Amino acid sequence: MYPPEHHIEEELEKVYRVIETFSFATVISRTEDDLIVTQIPLILDREKGKNGTLIGHIDKNNPHANYLNNKNISVIFHGPNTYISPTVYESAQLPTWNSISVHIKGTVNITESVEDVRDSIIKMTSLLEEGENPYVLEKNNEKMKGWLNHIVGFNIEINEIVGRFKLSQDKSSKDTELAKQHLILKNKIGYEDVINFVI
Repeated sequence: MYPPEHHIEEELEKVYRVIETFSFATVISRTEDDLIVTQIPLILDREKGKNGTLIGHIDKNNPHANYLNNKNISVIFHGPNTYISPTVYESAQLPTWNSISVHIKGTVNITESVEDVRDSIIKMTSLLEEGENPYVLEKNNEKMKGWLNHIVGFNIEINEIVGRFKLSQDKSSKDTELAKQHLILKNKIGYEDVINFVI
């Protein structure tokens, strides 16, 4: 079995938490002769469907919009990840890469109701806003009314969900903890230089 069983996270609450925290997902569909890939934010409705439902929207001009009605689809949520040097561990080890991701297979369908698409955008905004004075997207927002004509809303019913948590679980408890702390540290800091460079 791949990934190894000890890298599969069985606790659904942890898997859902990754989806809700790292909501910018990679969406993959099969076309007639190729694959099409789009990266977009998706929100999770835990109550809808057996395993939950992902809700999103996409620009009508994106070719991916043609493959969103009653189709099989794959989605990857990318959580924190980092290179783990052998110097991180207490015992002798080889270099590796630790990561958290969630892989989903589902059935996607277009949302026909404009009101449902509007409400999903309002909900997404509410979930993603942070701070003491979060922005509130109102139903009667004039700019959104016009924008709704240019997007396609969709729902992905989750058929299969796999948490792939590669976190040095095959090491000693001490080394696992050291790798965990290194993952936390590297995902808090360390990317300022590249961000400043590319922006």
